[in-house]
Amino acid sequence: MKLLHCFLLALCLGASAQGQREGEGQKPIVAPALQRVISTDERVLVFAKNRKTAGAVLIQITALREELNFILRDPTEKNKEVLIPIQNDLVVTLFGEIGDAPKKRPFSILPRAVEGSNRFRIELNVDLSRGINRERFREKVIECILMDRSLNENVRNEQPIKVAPWLVTGLLERMAWRNGEADRGLYKSLFKRGLMMDMEEVVTLANPAQLDAAERTVFRVSAGAFLMSQLNQDGGIKSFLDYLDIASSHEGDPFLLFRTSFYTAGLSDEGLAKQWALQLANLTQEFVTETLTPLETEQALNEVLQGILDHDDGSPRHYRLIAYQDILALPEKERRLLLGPMLERINLLSFRCFPSYREMLSGYARITTQLVEGNDQDIIELLTILEEKRTALKKVGVRTRDYLDWFQIANATELTGEFSEYQKLKRELETELAPHPGPIDRYLNAVQKLYGEKE
Repeated sequence: MKLLHCFLLALCLGASAQGQREGEGQKPIVAPALQRVISTDERVLVFAKNRKTAGAVLIQITALREELNFILRDPTEKNKEVLIPIQNDLVVTLFGEIGDAPKKRPFSILPRAVEGSNRFRIELNVDLSRGINRERFREKVIECILMDRSLNENVRNEQPIKVAPWLVTGLLERMAWRNGEADRGLYKSLFKRGLMMDMEEVVTLANPAQLDAAERTVFRVSAGAFLMSQLNQDGGIKSFLDYLDIASSHEGDPFLLFRTSFYTAGLSDEGLAKQWALQLANLTQEFVTETLTPLETEQALNEVLQGILDHDDGSPRHYRLIAYQDILALPEKERRLLLGPMLERINLLSFRCFPSYREMLSGYARITTQLVEGNDQDIIELLTILEEKRTALKKVGVRTRDYLDWFQIANATELTGEFSEYQKLKRELETELAPHPGPIDRYLNAVQKLYGEKE
């Protein structure tokens, strides 16, 4: 019995010595049953019951660091690292296995100061009882990487470190855009309907989990648009990295910190809102590599060949290029205000239009330039020719669409019943229902508004 007591005492002394060595900056000591893998830069350590699982998780983390590096690579840095740098240690421990009793929290993050040094260790514990949710795991790893940037010698032991949700969500959306996985139509639809959250709401939202499904979608898209608009500014990546260095450990007003990091001091709320709207408008433009069909080009052309001008009394007035006499009657300053943006839209459309329309767009650009100068020479003749060509191309587009529809129907090998289901759904949607003020009805109305038919 005495021998057993001595043995247990030796174990306790050994554990105490291990804890002391760890406090001196050594790698953490874990249970012998766990296998360990380490990243090439020795900043990420993954522990699991078997080496294969640990290696698979490390591969995911490494791939995520590579993606982040492409997005947040500082253009002023000469050293173009493949992996986004981590200054402290990230220790990922995988507990349990599928079938075990699930823990209350599948993920937990805890930053710890390493005694005797200026470094920290970020512990990410993962419960495997229900497997690993890939998206949630990516969120938590990004949160750890962003937290790492704020952990330095200036951080006090008791100082709270909190990564804002919009940063994690925004970075995930930016990566989705880069990989061609983002729903760009949803961005455009929310922007057109004015459903985007404003800057302060995005930056200060502390717990997106409390939102319903529709609200979370709006937050996700707003955070993505918000972050990308900041990165797209001149020097935006450098400013964003400087902001990350202090954002997670900042104890004051988070929105005030954001404003001072990205915008000129003294900018009014109205000026800030205008900048945000302009950045959103630029972001939601279609990519120039996406070629439109003839009918899509025709619709886009109708939109770009008109504009709105606010008069002195504040009332807006619509102008169309085909009614060029009304435009010529305007003073030169107002003509330039109206036709400058119109000419820019015509030139942008020429990159994406159906190829047969490019010559016509050159003609419309020439007319617009002449009107800016107050010159109406040969405009009526040129407009007549352009309208005739447009009419002919529109007829071709309609015939092509109808032929493709016919071809698909004629070559169908079986009756799917999709059309009858569509008709049934259409009748149900057209049926006017009595309003129900309950929570389910309010939720469905929000979803219908969010995913409404795109304009």
